[in-house]
Amino acid sequence: MSEIRKASSNPDWLYRLASSLAIVEGLIVAGLGSFLVLNSFFSDIEEPSAWLAEIAFAALGATGLIIAGIGLRRRKNWGRAPVVIANLIALPVAYYLWTSDQKIVAILLGLIALPALVSSLLAIPQR
Repeated sequence: MSEIRKASSNPDWLYRLASSLAIVEGLIVAGLGSFLVLNSFFSDIEEPSAWLAEIAFAALGATGLIIAGIGLRRRKNWGRAPVVIANLIALPVAYYLWTSDQKIVAILLGLIALPALVSSLLAIPQR
């Protein structure tokens, strides 16, 4: 019985889940940033400063999420806060997408953001 209790109270799987989802989110953001760059070759950019800001934001966001995910994988507590904050931002974005009739994207974002948020909140280090 003590082994079952030990296994259920061990947050290793929560760290793995939170880190995997954070890395996936970072790769998705990097892909969206890459899409913005590639799209610029095939269309006119009306606001170059806004375009550059979006690419910089995507690059920083992707890098931050991937580094935070790696930190969580290594059980570093500094990786939890960026993942929590990013997913606290992502959930209202999913709601906004839902209300703007982009339901498939909203569902996909929610299916990644909610488990990432919950697992990173519950991955509390044991003393």
